[in-house]
Amino acid sequence: MFEKNIKIIEKTNPYLAQQIKRITLEEASKNVGAVKNENGEYILTQDNKYVDDTPSPLKSAEEVYSQQIKTAKYRQDFIIIFGLGLANLLDYVHSKSITNLILFEPDLNIWRFTCEYVDLTKYFEDGRLFISSNMMKCVKYLEEKYLLDDKIEFVYLKNYVLQHPSEFTVLTERIYSACQEKIIDMNTIKNMSKYWISNIFSNIKNIENKFPINLLENKFKDKTSLILGAGPSLRDNIKQIKANRDKFVIFAIHKTLSTLKENDITPDFCVIVDARWVKETLSNDFDYLKNINLIADIKSDAYSNSLPFKNIFTYYPENNLFSEKLHDRINLIKQLPTGGTSTICAYNSAKFMGIKNFIFAGLDLAFKNDTAYCDNKNVVTTSQNTILIQNIPKETTEVKSITGEYIKTRKDYAYFIKQFETIFAGNKNANFYNLSSFGAFINGMKYITAEEIFPEVKTLNDTETILNDCLEKNSQIPNIIKEKSLEILKEEDKKFEPIEKEIDEWFEMYENIPSFFEYATNIITKITSSMLLSEYIEIELLKFSKLVLSTNTEEKQKFISQLFTLIKNYSRFLHNLI
Repeated sequence: MFEKNIKIIEKTNPYLAQQIKRITLEEASKNVGAVKNENGEYILTQDNKYVDDTPSPLKSAEEVYSQQIKTAKYRQDFIIIFGLGLANLLDYVHSKSITNLILFEPDLNIWRFTCEYVDLTKYFEDGRLFISSNMMKCVKYLEEKYLLDDKIEFVYLKNYVLQHPSEFTVLTERIYSACQEKIIDMNTIKNMSKYWISNIFSNIKNIENKFPINLLENKFKDKTSLILGAGPSLRDNIKQIKANRDKFVIFAIHKTLSTLKENDITPDFCVIVDARWVKETLSNDFDYLKNINLIADIKSDAYSNSLPFKNIFTYYPENNLFSEKLHDRINLIKQLPTGGTSTICAYNSAKFMGIKNFIFAGLDLAFKNDTAYCDNKNVVTTSQNTILIQNIPKETTEVKSITGEYIKTRKDYAYFIKQFETIFAGNKNANFYNLSSFGAFINGMKYITAEEIFPEVKTLNDTETILNDCLEKNSQIPNIIKEKSLEILKEEDKKFEPIEKEIDEWFEMYENIPSFFEYATNIITKITSSMLLSEYIEIELLKFSKLVLSTNTEEKQKFISQLFTLIKNYSRFLHNLI
């Protein structure tokens, strides 16, 4: 039995198989065993404690499933099983569900003992089961497979949880955290992917006046940057910033400009990554903007093309298909880490320019006296877990503040805290300071006052001369980039011609015959092969991957009809552009 089980485990988790093989049955049996109840059922024990639930593991498995599984009922959903035991719970869950299954059993002795006496091979036959003794591998597997709206539920051996409460708690917290982060990412894709591609097209149309940001690589080496976020603490430090303006290369996200203008502070760079609503949040004083350089993500709101910024630098992010195609075509651009937020993009830009000392003001990631932003836009609480910011509902949570207490913030801000901590941990040679006196605690930053840190910073040389010299030497680059960018779009348009004909055929001939879905699948497969269109309909492609499992013909037809209509609209937009 053991060799049979190991052979199948080697195919799904070879590392776990190797770990199990290193343990002899004699070693495992020193603290793991089994006892028989009055019904002839075996109950796993460890250190003289029951692992399987008593008095009947089989009846308990049925009860656990009935009590704990309420929403995870479809093929794309997930049931996470905590504890292998003698596989009674696994057996019941596998027989009653059609979902993906993740089994986490941390104890290798239990794996060794159970593999000796229980045939596990049938649970692997349909490809639904993932097993591991490593918690983070379970989390990573779920992250890779999880799609928006998939349901996740836990089942567990009650006796085992009583013996390992901390491991079970950590598992559920990490699973929840991983899914929350992915939900935020996928909701962003859902809400923004159409705007991103539309903005890319519009920004390309105006790209002859824009320089790639990589021209500024190491141009401000070893200088000190002041990165200004839109949190309330920016206003708390505004007088000190104004008095020490000439000491910093200032990167300001666009939502801060009105506050900075009020206080006669002109930043070196304004940073924009937002795909929408920039007009509503940007200073409308065009004379003020004429003295500021803009750093704009290639996907950001095309409204910035109409603004009279002094110079415009395009930020080409990683994980963006157009940036990859342009980078492969010419070596005049570089792809930088995905910004995600304007503040992160500002940091990435400053780091790329050679800066090693980073001071943040307005990076609070929390509310102060029910104030959300430095322009005094207030938070309106609507329930314990929901707030309104400018009439937009946002979910809230609590995070640890720099004072050691807990402070209310938006749920997506809690995700950004982790992003910043990961970023800072990856830049060991830099110094990170935060002027916030109340905000969320971000590991890796030193919290300090402006009065403490500003006197230590030396006055800068003229940044304007550095920029002018750089741009004068590279004046022809924007035109070259536009030429190559249009080549990419023309190739995209040409690729789309035969696909559009097939879509038209689908509408005319295949909508009402049994093979309509297979035909549509062939068309969609062609779309996903390196076309910008695949990013435009990214969330729809994710939904399509789940729809394959559906038996609802009407639902499939309706979805494909809407998808193909959306694709044809994309085609018209692209064709008109070039």
